[in-house]
Amino acid sequence: MTTPLPTNPPAEPESLAQLIGDCHKMAPHWETKAGEKAATVAPSSLHGITVPAASAHVVDGMAEYGD
Repeated sequence: MTTPLPTNPPAEPESLAQLIGDCHKMAPHWETKAGEKAATVAPSSLHGITVPAASAHVVDGMAEYGD
């Protein structure tokens, strides 16, 4: 089942209800098979992240590192 993403950021992006809703939307992206071990990657191979435009409001509402 696909849940449509909101087109406008919520009035209170840091609410617990919004966080839970965002986690439910992302959960299918994190599925792994039972007993499957994640591959280890070198930190030097990580060069940033990609955030879908529909989820950008979530990242925008996060505190900067070190705040």
